[in-house]
Order: sequence, then C-alpha cells, then structure tokens
Amino acid sequence: MTSSGFKDTHRLFLQVVISRRLMTEDAAQDLYSQVCLATQEQYSEDNFADFIGQLNEGLNSVEFEFRRSQDETNGDPIIALTNTNGQKIAQVATSYSPTELEYFKHLLDAIVMAEDDAYCISSTAALNESGKLKNKENKALTLSKKDADALLDRYVTDKWFIKSKAGALSLSMRSLLELQTYLKETYGEQMQECTLCMEIITKGQRCATSACASRLHHHCARTYFQNMNNPACPTCNNPWNGKLLIGLSDNTTAPSSVSRRRVRRDPQAGADEGEGDEEDE
Repeated sequence: MTSSGFKDTHRLFLQVVISRRLMTEDAAQDLYSQVCLATQEQYSEDNFADFIGQLNEGLNSVEFEFRRSQDETNGDPIIALTNTNGQKIAQVATSYSPTELEYFKHLLDAIVMAEDDAYCISSTAALNESGKLKNKENKALTLSKKDADALLDRYVTDKWFIKSKAGALSLSMRSLLELQTYLKETYGEQMQECTLCMEIITKGQRCATSACASRLHHHCARTYFQNMNNPACPTCNNPWNGKLLIGLSDNTTAPSSVSRRRVRRDPQAGADEGEGDEEDE
C-alpha cells in the first residue's frame, strides 16, 4: 500500500498523531477505535497491528514510520511516529533555525556525555551553554539567555527533552526513537544498551561490579528479577541491588555546570558534525 491508497481511517489517524508524535499503545488503540467509528469502518483490537503495518508501508516512501518501544520512565508500551532518516539531526528537527539547531546538538552532546551515566544536565547548566555555541566554521553564534530559556521550553514542548521536577533535562522517548541512528553512529559505545532488551538506555540500573557492563531499564529489571529471591546480574552473576542508577531520579538536582566524560569517540563517528570531546569546567 502507498500513501495514495490510504483510506479515510488512515488519514484521520495520521492527522491526530502528527500533532502528538508519541502516545501510549492504549491511547493509540483508543484513537484507532474512534477513527473507525468516525469513518464507519469495522473496529477490532486484533486489527490494530495490521493497521499500523499498512500505515508504515504507505509512509515508507516519505521516510516516516511508526515505531514501538517502552517508556524508560515507567515501562508503558508506546508508539511513535518517527522520521526514519535520522542520520542527521537537521533532516529531523526541521522546524529550528541553524542557531537553534546548533544549541540543540550542543545540549544533546552534553546530556549523552554527562559524567557517571547521569544522562542529563540542569536547566542552569543548559542556559550557561548558550554562550558557547559555534558553527562548523568555528565561529561564535549569538543566543541570548532569554532566547535560550524560551528555546529550552520549546524543546520540551516539542518532546525532544524531558524536564524533571528538579529541573534536569534528559532525552525523551522521541529523541531516543527518532534520533536512534544518529545517536548510535555519532556516539558509538557511549550510547549504552540495556543488556536484556538491547534498546538504548539512559534511565535505569547498572551492575555494582565496576568491570561489568550490565545495564537494565527499570521495567526490564522488574520483569527479569520478579521471581528471584536473590537477584543476580545477568552478565556476571554477582548480587544485584538496583541502587546504582543510570540517569537521575525525578527529584535529584543535576550539577549546575556541564562536565563531559573524558572519553574520545571513534574518529569517524560524528565526523560530519566536526565536534570533538572535551570536559567543560
């Protein structure tokens, strides 16, 4: 099926989803039932997977697709409309000016490279970073703190970042799904994966054994350990206490300044961005 073969049910569903971009599976199912009712199509919960498959088949030519995942914060099944051409941020976040896009990329780098698997930065640190922007020619870009503050709110509203109760900015599920290719190609091993589901992880738990690379989403850990009296790491088999976190809890304040890990990426990764690694003081 091509997009020209879409029925009113497909088109109406897309019109609503385009404005939301991401929703829970339950909300998507409910929307599907509503559009079936509005277009007088027969509704069946069992047909939903086929319906999404038809949409993806039609959207393939315009480099969009629906992707399924689980929310890192609560484990809820989610579905998102994503741009599949995620190699370059500029082809995804098309609604931003060059300076706004550079600021977004700068913050994205600060979040991904944050020390101690924090995967977040404080709002204060994000504002201070607005004075450090440079373009590909290494020329300074001007962005006032007032404009930067408004832009941070816009990134959150557009669902690229999540802002915690304590004011920390972290990657949203939209960023993780839509920028998945870019993140993996640019950051390589710095973009860690859950040992169980193999999806990118920025919020979860890590093994207490320093030499062990095991990282688990909270919902993956709950499922894996639910029948164990003495939880053990799935990789090294040492005791697992779940107290060492990836990312910060919702009420934990992030540092007021940005500090990047002293780790160099592969020279080829992110070469088109012209960026290197450094620690900000």
